[in-house]
Amino acid sequence: MPVSKPRKKKKKSSRSASRAGRSGNPANRTLGQEAAPWGQSARSLWGESANFGEYRRRLDRHRMDLAARDAEPIVAGLVAADGLASWTEDELCRSLGRTLSGQDAASDARRESGAAEILDTYSPDQLLEAVTDATVQAAFQAVTAADEPQARNGAWRLLLALARITPHPAAQVAIKTVTDLRERTASLPDGSIAAAPTGTALWCRDAYGTRFAVTAPFAAADGPDQWYLWDIDACGSDALTVGAGYFPDADQALESWLAAVGPVAASGCRLEPVSDPHLAARLLPGLAGFFHPGGESEGQYAEFHRCRRLAQELRSSDFLDGRTATADTPEPAQPVDKDAWIAEFAAWRAEFRPGHNAVPDDFPLEEEGEEPPTEDDIYRELADSWFISEFPELAHACSPHRIALLAAHIRDFYTSDFALVVLSLVPDLAAWLTERSGLSAEVGGRTRAYADGTAVPDVDLGYRAHSLLTPIRE
Repeated sequence: MPVSKPRKKKKKSSRSASRAGRSGNPANRTLGQEAAPWGQSARSLWGESANFGEYRRRLDRHRMDLAARDAEPIVAGLVAADGLASWTEDELCRSLGRTLSGQDAASDARRESGAAEILDTYSPDQLLEAVTDATVQAAFQAVTAADEPQARNGAWRLLLALARITPHPAAQVAIKTVTDLRERTASLPDGSIAAAPTGTALWCRDAYGTRFAVTAPFAAADGPDQWYLWDIDACGSDALTVGAGYFPDADQALESWLAAVGPVAASGCRLEPVSDPHLAARLLPGLAGFFHPGGESEGQYAEFHRCRRLAQELRSSDFLDGRTATADTPEPAQPVDKDAWIAEFAAWRAEFRPGHNAVPDDFPLEEEGEEPPTEDDIYRELADSWFISEFPELAHACSPHRIALLAAHIRDFYTSDFALVVLSLVPDLAAWLTERSGLSAEVGGRTRAYADGTAVPDVDLGYRAHSLLTPIRE
């Protein structure tokens, strides 16, 4: 007898395609939404190329030309400023943020006007590469041609800054140039390119268990050590750094994070040595590809590269593991088995929602002789959507933001009738998870109240579902 299968939207070929469709990056969404003008541009370039490899090389050269154009004023301004090493590093990051944010704004405006400009945008890494190339050239010219030592200081300090903020392996270009110039000229100003942590990392998570702060002290280019903070949201399919930056000490880093997450989510939070270094290492940002998460603010772009470089340094050090720094360290969280998760949730519903069947009697069937899905089918689909996270050990953590992303995924992935059946379980899911986690009445109540609205047809999920990189105050 024919049995109904989960009704995925035909436009989606896989869950990964669905996740990409939820990107906060307007450029990424435009790939699917404005395929016609993009396709015309791509076909035009393809027609002039012998093969796809040549097309990609032409495209990369075009993007690098655009990046070089925008890198020139960044380098010229910082070289002329001749600021202190720490100021130069911070201003370099701010300049990168302004330029990348400006590119996004200009691209959005062109797309809104109907122009096909999706190919005419470079990635953050391409801009950094262009800045590095221009700085290396300026540094060699200044060191070999300057009559006065002060004339080369600006280019030299900018080169040091690039060696400190650029993620590996790309950082080797600036690092090797620093080494070469120091061998040539003994009178270059002092300056450190070491970006290593100098003490034990600390962390905390919010009351919901889905938002993390990780902070550690690092050697500054000049002056005392500073504490770098990563504000990490793990509500989606991957952990995203929604805020980052240096602070004079750990207390000020924590204060900034508490303000960002909000007083309810931050209740009872305090920094402590990292008890699960494996989880912390995976939460910290990794290298980004061309299609990075998207939707970055100017401030997020400013720390785009530095937060990744310092994460590399912290992972490779001995300072991320704080289990020896404190007694009574809890055991690291273990991945949750999906089948056990389903069984426990189903048992909870059977006890607290007796007679509440997930599948309505009038479930619409598409084919004659087709049977409606079973409750087991609905539980399995809900679990599959919940477990798209790269962190199965967080499968029992629940927040309004995570509920919003779950609901958005379900609505985007399934046809409307099937989606509404799966969504009908979301309020019970929130009730079970908040009860299981022992959340306070205020914290758990916020999650359950938000979940109650997600099963309403065509509900506006609000700002929590707009951009994955938006810092959410729960």
